[in-house]
Amino acid sequence: MLIEYLKSNMLDKDEIMINSYAQEKNNLEDVLVWFESLNSEEKLKTLYTLKFCLHQCHPKKETVENAIKLVPLKQTVTPIVLLKTKGFEEALDKIVKLPEDERRKAFITLITVFKVADTIRRKTQCKKGCFHEWHNME
Repeated sequence: MLIEYLKSNMLDKDEIMINSYAQEKNNLEDVLVWFESLNSEEKLKTLYTLKFCLHQCHPKKETVENAIKLVPLKQTVTPIVLLKTKGFEEALDKIVKLPEDERRKAFITLITVFKVADTIRRKTQCKKGCFHEWHNME
């Protein structure tokens, strides 16, 4: 029973890559190479995983606004415009449903916002240590 619990609570490859970027264990170029190697279905799953990770961070509006400025894309790309013009939850729902040719931009946008939001969370809520398995990766 313990083994099943551990297996069910282990991070999957998407969560590992996403969190390794947020914790600066991988750079954007490496994470993009990995993302581009995924098939269409896997890319979509990764975007939904990123959406979930962002929910877990509970970013404030100000955090999202500041993170958007750091996205290494034109500020007019669809995922950024959605984050600027829609409520956070609505924007996330729309971003993960963008057409396949927008997935790379969606990934770059969401992973950048996640990195900023998760960094803040680690420095505030998890400052003295935590039991979040994604914050305790080796």
